[in-house]
Amino acid sequence: MPRESFFSVRDIFQDRRKLLIFIVCLVLASLSWVFISLGKSYSSTLLVPVKYINFPENKTLLNSVPNRFAVNVSGSGYDLLQFDKRLTDDTLVVNLDNLKINVLGGFQRGYLDQSALIKDLQDRLNGALAINRVLSDSIFFVFDLKVSRIIELKPKVGYSIAQGYILLDSIEVIPSELEVFGALSILDTLSALETEFRELGELNDTRRFKSGISRKRIGEDAETSFDSVTVIVHIDKLTEKRFMIAPTLLNVPDSLQMLTFPNSIEVIAQIPLSKFDEVFESDFDIVIDYDQLEEGYMVLPVKLESWNPIAQNVSIKPSQVEIVLTRID
Repeated sequence: MPRESFFSVRDIFQDRRKLLIFIVCLVLASLSWVFISLGKSYSSTLLVPVKYINFPENKTLLNSVPNRFAVNVSGSGYDLLQFDKRLTDDTLVVNLDNLKINVLGGFQRGYLDQSALIKDLQDRLNGALAINRVLSDSIFFVFDLKVSRIIELKPKVGYSIAQGYILLDSIEVIPSELEVFGALSILDTLSALETEFRELGELNDTRRFKSGISRKRIGEDAETSFDSVTVIVHIDKLTEKRFMIAPTLLNVPDSLQMLTFPNSIEVIAQIPLSKFDEVFESDFDIVIDYDQLEEGYMVLPVKLESWNPIAQNVSIKPSQVEIVLTRID
């Protein structure tokens, strides 16, 4: 006859005393397993935040450097649980005073001594964990001479102009220049810096706004004498102005007298309202050239030779005139 067990699974769940004994045994077994596991040696990779101080004087950093190091550590499971937070939560301050620097072309290149990093990390742990190595790629710094340059500012604006209006002159930036402190190799290649892009839509009046300086071409490490400028887009309404102007007759032979019909040409121009009184009849030069006369035709074209640049959409009427030639005795 088979031997009966001390108690069956059914007995455990039906008898509270047996269930309690089972749970206690299970807990003790689990704790024993945890303590045995924590006593074993493990290795782990941790990400350690880092901050750099004491950059070389009169130098600017050209490349990006990591703000976290991947560090391989080893120790007992218990120590890893207890000390890994000390590495991942506290920022490692790296002093660059003793950075090893070599000259590379026109730049200076420095490397971090990883053995020194490992020592600093080990000191923070008081020997509780072993720092095996820093897994991050070679950590290097490329420096250039830091200089000051005065650089022109150009606006970067998107807009359209409503019908019947005009942009006066160019878009104004106040101030129009700024001083930049940055890498010599970058600043000496710049002719101008742009403002940050601003979309204004359709304009029918003057717009004035503040805009930041775009840092794309100078880098985040560069410093500027100010962070924003005033941008003014001057918009003015167009109004019509008309003149009746006697044309200048060109290349008429001395033996002939030439009369034109009509003898005055109407000039129609669109003028910005604010500059209406700055445009005069004398600003327009209209000519009729005898040398353009074709045989059998007593008609010559009218040409607008020059005009005031303030005037827009300039037109003339008529575009050709009839002529009468009279011989001079």
